[in-house]
Amino acid sequence: MKPEARTVFIGAQPSVLCGPELAVGDAAPDFELWQYVDQTPCLINRELLLGYQMPVLFCCLHSLDTRVGAIQARKFEQLLSRFDHEVAAFLVSSDLPFTQNRYATKESLSFLSVASDYRASFGRAFGVYLPEWMFLTRSVIVTDAEATIQHIDIVTEFTDEPDYGAAINAVAELL
Repeated sequence: MKPEARTVFIGAQPSVLCGPELAVGDAAPDFELWQYVDQTPCLINRELLLGYQMPVLFCCLHSLDTRVGAIQARKFEQLLSRFDHEVAAFLVSSDLPFTQNRYATKESLSFLSVASDYRASFGRAFGVYLPEWMFLTRSVIVTDAEATIQHIDIVTEFTDEPDYGAAINAVAELL
């Protein structure tokens, strides 16, 4: 029996997510995200997460150049300040790295590090990619120091914000 498609809504239009349906307790899959620091490409992957030996929060959205995306980024930046860098936090979007760097500089991000999924590796691996639109859906994923998923929130209405409290509580429980 084929599992029912996982759907999110962009307005009234349903869109099907691509990739596995991950849950709390699952190991974080292999993936690739990209950063460009001083014009040098830097790869972020599962192996790197394990080297951090700390919880990781992925704040996922399709673009930083949207009203809800900017709100989501600002709220997580503010909420993560209470952990004073005891958690690795990534602002993951489908934007190209130069767009992300412009945003990070403009917003003076201190607790969120931008990471580009312009190749859709992360979105497909974590099951938060919308192939019809070719970008990530709004979601939040928290892993522990062993890269095991401890929280996952996939927002079903594209214009809604994630549950910030649940994500931050998941991080707090890991510290």
